[in-house]
Amino acid sequence: MKSNIQKVYSKLPKTELSVQKVELGIMQETEKSISNHKKIRSQIDNSLDKWYTNIIKARDDFGKIEVDFKNFNSSVDELKNYIKEIENMAKQLGVEYNAIPGYNEAKAYVNTSEDIIDEYKEDKKLANKIK
Repeated sequence: MKSNIQKVYSKLPKTELSVQKVELGIMQETEKSISNHKKIRSQIDNSLDKWYTNIIKARDDFGKIEVDFKNFNSSVDELKNYIKEIENMAKQLGVEYNAIPGYNEAKAYVNTSEDIIDEYKEDKKLANKIK
């Protein structure tokens, strides 16, 4: 004869225990996933903070570049003036200005300065976008 407890257990559905195992497994997997997410979340948060700090520093450093660019631009203007003077003097004297020492080098520096000026303008646009 079966005891009352055995009768009750025998009448319980057999799937109830497996459902509880599944629920426990899901809970454990969820906890693992949450733990992993916290770790990854912390990593991305730290990476973004570091990146933002570097961006702000780069923006602040652009002030030094602006001073350097003003000096560079003045130097280019000075070279352009000397080139014009050389060309005018050479014309008055009836000589070829290419033969005058320093002319070709000054002209080359002025011609290649446009690349630096263009780069500065693009970089300034970027710096201005950083708030």
